[in-house]
Amino acid sequence: MKLFKRYWTIWTITALNALQVAFVNRASNVLFFIGKTIRVSMSLLFLFLIRDQIAHFNQYTTDQVLIFYLTYQFIDTFSQIFYRGVYEFREKIRTGTFDFDLAKPISPLFRALTGQPDINDAFFFIPTTLVSIYIATTLQISVSLSSVLWYLVLLANAFLIATALHIIVLVVGVLTTEVEGVIWMYRDLMRLGRFPVSIYLEPMRLALFFIIPVGMMITIPAEVLLNLEPTYSAGLAIVIGVGILTASLWLWRWSLKHYSSASS
Repeated sequence: MKLFKRYWTIWTITALNALQVAFVNRASNVLFFIGKTIRVSMSLLFLFLIRDQIAHFNQYTTDQVLIFYLTYQFIDTFSQIFYRGVYEFREKIRTGTFDFDLAKPISPLFRALTGQPDINDAFFFIPTTLVSIYIATTLQISVSLSSVLWYLVLLANAFLIATALHIIVLVVGVLTTEVEGVIWMYRDLMRLGRFPVSIYLEPMRLALFFIIPVGMMITIPAEVLLNLEPTYSAGLAIVIGVGILTASLWLWRWSLKHYSSASS
């Protein structure tokens, strides 16, 4: 708990600094907020138009498909709040400022992941979550207390997987200095999770469950919430979440041994 409190304090200070920068650039942040609101609103409008025209989407109802999209939106936005520092990591490697992170008495991985909290997404997260809860209450779906509890557990597991995938992006950055292409490839694959991954054909479906486990992050939690028979068990999703996080931490330690630093 003492270690957690220490790192929470560090992240809070970093977030407050990012908040000050956001207030300085108010106009650009307002435009960002408006643009993101329009994008999400158009996606929801598209889904509601489909809902009025199509009763079923593969083996799912259109109301159920909306739950998959809302789950995707929650996980994607929540992870972006904390892990925006990954987008700045290439510049740290290129300029050598990552050397200073290695010399500080805190985890360089923590600095690389969370060194640039996204305040815009933090502001955006609260209203979109409230709207998502309201939309979910208007849908014709069947949920239970146990399914909601399992859903929350699997959302936490999804955050572990998102953490692991961002760490792997950092590993690639340490080894090759390439970050932008990898992180945007991850974002593109995440967008495939807006719809149930089980509707895709093999081998894409297999890849999205076990190689880049978007399905374990989004599809399985949504299926469990809806009291549907999950494509794969919740237990397997948790095992993969813990496993990929453990593997990513090992890869991070291994990559640091191959980091040549700016002086090289």
